[in-house]
Parts: sequence; C-alpha cells; structure tokens
Amino acid sequence: MIKQADENDILTIEEILLDAVMWMRKSGLQNQWNEDSIKWNSLSKDYQINDFYIDYQNGVPAACIAITDLDPKYWSEIPQGKSLYIHKLAVKREFAGKGISKELINFAKKLSLKNGIGSLRLDCNLQRNKLRMLYESEGFMYAGKKNLGNNYDMALYVWYI
Repeated sequence: MIKQADENDILTIEEILLDAVMWMRKSGLQNQWNEDSIKWNSLSKDYQINDFYIDYQNGVPAACIAITDLDPKYWSEIPQGKSLYIHKLAVKREFAGKGISKELINFAKKLSLKNGIGSLRLDCNLQRNKLRMLYESEGFMYAGKKNLGNNYDMALYVWYI
C-alpha cells in the first residue's frame, strides 16, 4: 500500500533514507546523500511533506519516494506542472529485491497520467549502472548528464506517455 505522507511521517521518511545512506556508504557507492541531507530540516528546503509517499509492506514502512511538479536544479527549462519528477526513491535493505522500486515508479507514472502530465523525469548518479538499468528497464530514456562539480555527474532520464 502506498500512502501520501503527512507531518506524522517525517521520522519514517528520515529512517528510510538513512537506511539507504548507510547501505550506500557500506557498499562504497558514490552518492550525494548523507546523514544531514536526509534530515527533514534539510529536505524541507526543497520538498513539502505531501510530496512524499511511503510504501508499506504488511503494515511496515518499506520505501519512500518524493514526487514534484518542478525541478529547477536539473530541469530549469521546463515550466512547473509540465512534468512530474521522481526524487528520494529509497527502499530499506530488508525489502530490497522485491520489486518495490518498480511499484513506486509505476505509482509515479499513474500519478502523471491522472494529472494529465505527459512526462516523468528523474536524475541519478551517472556511475550507478545498476540503478540506471532499473530506470531504463522501466521505459526511461537517457536525456543527458549534468555535472555537479568535483567529478560528480548526474544522469538525466525522462519517461513519456
């Protein structure tokens, strides 16, 4: 079950994202998230609480995703409301490999369709090949890269109806 987050879910979102940060660090994966960036006082600079959705598996919070209709950092040329954007997609390790990422991506696609928006976009680390393969297997097309400095490149992806 996927539920839109409210103020009571802030700690749950932080917990899910922290699990992802710790796993990426342990796995040696290059990553722009850290303990500070996934705290609500940092997240709330870019997101509203109702941008987040939590995926529950048998009543247990397993994953989260943020979905917005504006992304000035990576897609500044696209006016607000002309596309939806996936951010902060994270699955707790204990639930990894069970198709939850795909479930959340499909949820975002349906939300796009429901709102009459013809595209869904996202960004991810250019070096994260397994993650990029997941997005490509879900119909996202590589749309270029953006350099964040310090040899940190982001791959940009778009999915069209």
